[in-house]
This record gives sequence, C-alpha cells and structure tokens, in this order.
Amino acid sequence: MADRTPSLFVSSVSLGVTVIGLYIVFVLFVTIGFGSYIYRTAWQAEPISAATPDTQPLAADIDNLLFIIKREQDLERAKTLVSEDIQIHAAAMSDIETRHSKSFGTIAVAKRALRAEVDATLGKLSEYQYDLAGPQRLIYDTTLENLYLTVAAEEVNLRATTANLQLRALLRTLGDGLGDSDVDLDTTDRYASFHDDAIAKLDLLSKDVDSANTASLGIKAEKEALQAQIDELRLRWTAHDEQILALQNTLGPGDPARARLSALSLNFPIFPDILMRFVSFPTIFLTLIVTIAAGGLGTVVAFSRRYYSAKNADELTLSRLFVNVGEGIAAAIAIFLFSGAGMLALTQGSGPANDVELSPYTVAFIAFLSGFMAEDAFASIQSAGKRIFKPDPPAEKDGQTTDDSAQPEQA
Repeated sequence: MADRTPSLFVSSVSLGVTVIGLYIVFVLFVTIGFGSYIYRTAWQAEPISAATPDTQPLAADIDNLLFIIKREQDLERAKTLVSEDIQIHAAAMSDIETRHSKSFGTIAVAKRALRAEVDATLGKLSEYQYDLAGPQRLIYDTTLENLYLTVAAEEVNLRATTANLQLRALLRTLGDGLGDSDVDLDTTDRYASFHDDAIAKLDLLSKDVDSANTASLGIKAEKEALQAQIDELRLRWTAHDEQILALQNTLGPGDPARARLSALSLNFPIFPDILMRFVSFPTIFLTLIVTIAAGGLGTVVAFSRRYYSAKNADELTLSRLFVNVGEGIAAAIAIFLFSGAGMLALTQGSGPANDVELSPYTVAFIAFLSGFMAEDAFASIQSAGKRIFKPDPPAEKDGQTTDDSAQPEQA
C-alpha cells in the first residue's frame, strides 16, 4: 500500500496538470475564435470610412485589407533579410579586397626578385663577352642594346617579364657566339654550366611570378562574382521597397483602416500575427473552431467535476480524459454538421440562402452542452439517426391489401 501511494500521487498530479492545460487551450481558442468572429462581422457591418470615396470599397473589404497588411509585412521581413545578406556580402567583399591588395604586393615582390636575377645575370655575362670574335661580338652588343631599349619601352608592370625573355635571347646569342668563336673548351664548359644554372633560376622565379598573377586573377574573379551577387541583392531590395511603396499608396500609413488592423499584429514569439490570421478566416470556419473548442471545454469541465467527486476519482485516468475529450469534440462536430444540414434551426440572418449562416453563439452553447453531457448528446444523435434511417413500410402488392377488413368472411 505504501508503494502505491507515490505512484497514485504522481498520476494525480499529471492528470491535474493536463486538465489545467486543456482548460487553457480550449478557453484560448474559444476566446480567439469569438473575438475574431465579432471583429470580422463588426467590420463588415460598419466598415471604417476611408479618406476618399474612391477607397470606400477597399475599406469595406477586410480580406483585401488584411492581404495588403500581410503582404507588406512579408515584404518588410524579406527586405530585412536582403539587407542582412547585403551586409554579410559587403563584409566578405572587404576581406576579398584586402586579399586582392595583398596579391599585388606578392606580384611586385616576385617581379623584383626576377628583375634582380636578370640584372645579376647580365653582370656576369661580361666575363664571357670579351671571348667573342669580332662579328659575334657585334651581334651580342646589338642584342644587348635591344634588350635595354625593349625593356625601357615596356610598361612598368611588364618590364620584369620582358627583361626575362630578352635575357634568354641574349643567353642563346652568347652561347652561339662562343660556339662560332675560337675559344678554349674550358670557357665553353664554364658557360654551359652558367647557362643552365641561370635558366633554372629564371624558370623558378618566372613560375613564382605566374603563380602570383594567377592567384591575383582568381581573387579578382571571386570579387567580380561577389559583386554580381551584391548587385542582384540590391536590385531585389529595391524591388521590395517599390512594392511596399505601392501597397502604402493603396492603403496609406495614416489610413484609419490600417490603424485599426495594425492592432491585430501583435507578433507573438511563437505564433506571430495569430489574431490577423484568425480574422482572415471565413465566419463559418471560425464557427467550426469555436464549436470544437466549446465541445472540448465542456468535456474537460465534466471530467474535472467527476474527478473531484470522491466516488469517481479512482476511475478517472489520463487516457480516459483524452477519450472523453475526443468524444466531446466528435459530438460538437456532429452538432455543427447537423446545424449546417438544416436539421437544427441554429441560423441567423435573413434573405437569400447564401446570406443566412449558423449562429456561432447557439452552436457553441449546444457544443459545450454536448461535451458536458456527452452521453445525452450521443443519445440524441442516435435518435436523430434512427429517424433518418428508419425503414420504409412494406409496399402493397397489386390486387392485395394488408387491411384485415378487406378479407372475405369465412363461413
């Protein structure tokens, strides 16, 4: 017995918390449903007068006004998101521009190293130029002079690579001249070794220059792609802003209708603009919501009354609560369907059939009673069903009747 007491206590607490939670949920839905119904019907009955007669039809159309307000809010949120994306892309662009600027420095360092190697190699060539014969010396001097002239005439950022190419031509000219001249083998071997070493150094430094240029071009392409994205985002931001201005021209910021509808936009953290969403529903749908909530509320009330009764408390469990709530909601939906089918006179309004709608107050009250008195409600529904599906009396056969008085008397 002592072991069962804590479990019973925990079960009782969980059941009580669930009952309170269902109370809150159903009361909230009943309140919001009725409030939205009253707000919508009051607006349609007495729409706010607009500033000009041209906007009077718009002021009476709450659905169109709600669409304008909602669309404007969506555009404002989209505009804010686009602004945030632009800021993120702008920060990335700043980083890319910094990297691009640094890449110019890397290229300059590589080119200075290449130009220094070219100048150093030119200085070492004087050791071999005096070994050339007369004609070969003239060709060498002409090639060397063309090297200086070509490099001087080139743009500043291309002088290092141009000097590299001219130096390679000069090395070939010197090698050919030494081969045609009467020089000893020792000089020829020393020049061949010098030539290979110089070409290897020039190739390595040229590769560094090309790598720096390639990296810089890659950063430039990345920058251009990011700039295109920023331009596209700015165009989207401008388009959103233009659409917002167009909507504000239709329903101005100082319009009385906008001021009244703005009260519906409370921006709850969990369900933003929940009142605006409910008001946008048709009245028949609001009646259905209120009917379901009222049926569930009646069931919870009946369950809590039985729960605090000493003779029924032990029989009530959490599963039984949910079963009762389901039955109460089902009974409330049946009441709604019966009313919509015309089997219950729960309508309001007059005139054409399209102008007559269910009275949410009466339907919700009967739905509450159906949840509170579920057994009686289902008994009434069953009775109505029996009247609908009552079998027809047997048909009379030709030439015969079921009336005993029509039978001939027996002797």
